[in-house]
Amino acid sequence: MKPSRLHSLVLLVWLVLLPVREALADLVVVVNARNGVAVMTRNEVANIFFGRYRQFFNGVEAQPVDLADSHPDRARFYAALVGKDLSDVNAYWSRQVFSGRMQAPPRVGSTEEVLKWVSSHPGGIGFVDLAKADARVRVVYELVP
Repeated sequence: MKPSRLHSLVLLVWLVLLPVREALADLVVVVNARNGVAVMTRNEVANIFFGRYRQFFNGVEAQPVDLADSHPDRARFYAALVGKDLSDVNAYWSRQVFSGRMQAPPRVGSTEEVLKWVSSHPGGIGFVDLAKADARVRVVYELVP
């Protein structure tokens, strides 16, 4: 294959895959705008969503909200955050609930409900598409596939 054809092929593959990567990169973690948290690490986010951390570093009680299994962003979120599929995440929460250790975060059916939850709870934290984040919330982490 001539170098120019190879370059063209690589460019074509890159252009085809670019929208997929951009679509996945648009998922962000948001907190209540008045929370005081400006940025979080992947580990901090994972630890809050899996119930290992119950507070933010500033002492505010963390109040995570999750999306319903039927919402496609839920699968994207856990795959990007911890590399797990929903069956693994649901099994984890089933074990925690059955053992009496903790309850899973409440689930809502839409991004708008996530935004309402986060903005109405001082320690609210959730995940939404970046395009949906507004002044009610602060983006503290962007998921990168």
